[in-house]
Amino acid sequence: MTGHLPTSPTSAVLLAALVVLGIGMLLCVIRICRGPSLLDKVLAFDCLVLDVVGAVLVLSVELGTALFIDVVLVITLLGFIGTIALVAYVEGDLVD
Repeated sequence: MTGHLPTSPTSAVLLAALVVLGIGMLLCVIRICRGPSLLDKVLAFDCLVLDVVGAVLVLSVELGTALFIDVVLVITLLGFIGTIALVAYVEGDLVD
């Protein structure tokens, strides 16, 4: 995208999806910073990871390539492992 308005309806929808995902990411970052509890922050982190995955997939469709699928898999796996580790830490299972 070169900075001008999209010409096809598909590009317009993908641009709108990126804007909505960006707003979702911003809201997740606000929730991570403000809290109120650690579990809320963990849930916001998990939501942020899903928003990033969605944005990468939308960019992949916009660019017409499947090269980003491996990146999506790695981000999803790291986000899942991070969420599980944080929940285990909060519940006290990791620390004796």
